[in-house]
Amino acid sequence: KTMMEESKLTNYQQRVLRTQMREGSSLPTRVNPHHSKDGPSSIQKKKSQTPPRPSRLKSQQTIQLEIDNDTSEPYRPPVSSYNSEKEKERLNKILVYGTDKPLPKPKVTSVVAKPPKDRLMRSKMKLMSVENFLLKWSD
Repeated sequence: KTMMEESKLTNYQQRVLRTQMREGSSLPTRVNPHHSKDGPSSIQKKKSQTPPRPSRLKSQQTIQLEIDNDTSEPYRPPVSSYNSEKEKERLNKILVYGTDKPLPKPKVTSVVAKPPKDRLMRSKMKLMSVENFLLKWSD
């Protein structure tokens, strides 16, 4: 059984081998993979008969009738006012700004500059803080 499972035998081949083993006769040297010798079984499935679909194609007569009965105006494309200078400017803006509309200008904010402290005063303050720290730790 395990040999049959491990080998790649079709269900039909496995069934033939099982029946031969049950009957006690010798195993065949060759078993066709299908019922008949010349290939797959000749059993054909019955095709379900569906009613024919209506064709989606229109006949020439119906198209001609639709054209004759059509009373709408023929299509006319809208009049375009193409200005090459404006188009050139728009393309130039795209090259410069990355878009055809210029980027908004940044808002100007006034920066209040603090007067710089005297460097000498700053160094004196640092020395005083270091002296205070040393005095605390020395006590």
